[in-house]
Amino acid sequence: MDPFLVTVTLFVGVILILFYLANKPRNSRYPKGPLRFPLLGNIPQLLWGRVVDKKQRQEIYQEYSKIYGPVFSTKFGPTINSVILNDPKVIKEAWNKFELCGRPKLHGTAARTGGTIRGILFQDGSEWMEQRRFTIRQLRSFGFGKRSMEHLVMDEVTELADTLRKDATAGVAVSTQKMFNAAVLNSLWRIMTGQRFSHDDKELDRILDSIQKSLTAPAGLSFVFLFPIIKTIAPNLSGWNEYLKEMLEATNFIRKFVTKRLKNPTVTDSQEAEDFTDVYIKEIKETTDKESSFYQNRGEETLMATLLDLFVAGAETTSTTLTYFFLYMALFPEKQEKLQKEIDAVVGTRHPTLEDRTRMPYTEATIMETLRFSSMVPLGLIHRAMEDTELAGFLIPKNTFLTANLYNVHHSPEIWGDPANFRPERFLSPDATQVVKNDALMPFSWGKRLCLGEQLAKDELFLFVTTLLQEFGVHEDPSSPEPLTTEQVSANIINPPKPHKLLFKLRKN
Repeated sequence: MDPFLVTVTLFVGVILILFYLANKPRNSRYPKGPLRFPLLGNIPQLLWGRVVDKKQRQEIYQEYSKIYGPVFSTKFGPTINSVILNDPKVIKEAWNKFELCGRPKLHGTAARTGGTIRGILFQDGSEWMEQRRFTIRQLRSFGFGKRSMEHLVMDEVTELADTLRKDATAGVAVSTQKMFNAAVLNSLWRIMTGQRFSHDDKELDRILDSIQKSLTAPAGLSFVFLFPIIKTIAPNLSGWNEYLKEMLEATNFIRKFVTKRLKNPTVTDSQEAEDFTDVYIKEIKETTDKESSFYQNRGEETLMATLLDLFVAGAETTSTTLTYFFLYMALFPEKQEKLQKEIDAVVGTRHPTLEDRTRMPYTEATIMETLRFSSMVPLGLIHRAMEDTELAGFLIPKNTFLTANLYNVHHSPEIWGDPANFRPERFLSPDATQVVKNDALMPFSWGKRLCLGEQLAKDELFLFVTTLLQEFGVHEDPSSPEPLTTEQVSANIINPPKPHKLLFKLRKN
């Protein structure tokens, strides 16, 4: 036989065997998915979709769901198996199962807290449960998510309005990309640490800028998280060094604060704690169980990680939502006009309060539509199966990654009819007097991993929106070289809007 034909036959045979092994189902009830390449998995298709088709990852998954169904599988490299959930009912079922609420053990998330995963956001198992329960209980005791925090939020809104008033009087267009961060963060930070930041604090501005850069890093950075060897081979080219530099700005800031508070407590052991940090330090001192995440040095490191989690979440998510909200008000002035008419009718010239919310359905509907339309955290945070688990008729093996495609849920024509339109009326009753909730709206995730700051975020959104639109009209900057757009910047976790400036004008009442 011709040696060349033998070589070709063997080569083709090896390739076919490799493709067979790469696509062999993990079990008879494992979700189907696109063709996997040997060693690479589905990386080639994702790269093609991103580079050639110019689609974001959630949009690629949306297309796959039309082919393989609302639950399908993907693979990254030779070992990382992932299941993508695109149906709201399946997502809720999954996120209510403790076994599916684990987190991937990624070096990228460990690096932010000294090489060991700690805290709440990226931890799982018993330590996550212990920390989450303690944090929720203690924050609530200081008024977190309760009406008693309203005055803290209004203090911040008032200061922000004072600054905007000066800009409006001078006719200066402002960037809203970081405008809300300090004001939003302060409400939480005061009960966390007893401190607040000036809105023009230079150090805070630098830290918030670093957080924003790390959370909105290019989507390709996720490959570095999944494959640590990339950061070793190309630490600069992969973006790893830049990510680490930016993320550690916040880590070092929090570590410095914790170290100082541990050395110089604000209260003695016999005095009543004044903030969350005081309570936490007291818990560390009283813990004798060596297995507890509050024990001695481990407790101190976990305090740092927990404060970091809350600092990052408190500074970025709600503020980015507000950035989107005011962008949409400039893009859709007819919606802004309807909202302001409701504010004028219900609130008048006094300051808005949370008690007004039940009488302002259009305002609530517009906030809900902003959360749906922006879907700024399109894929949420990745979960990990901690055990073999049944889900929607499928069998999900242990250590499988799970991703909720919230973008697909929030932009499904089957659920929303016209998802590409910004239409707050979809959340109103036919007579427009009541808010109609839709269970498919999940901007704060769902189940056991539900964002613990959901209520505070909703309160802040309402008070910021109503207070600022009561006094200001929001308009496109006529001097801008680029028109406003709803397009987003594709990023690693949070997709921000494209950079822009808005003109705030004093309303003529």
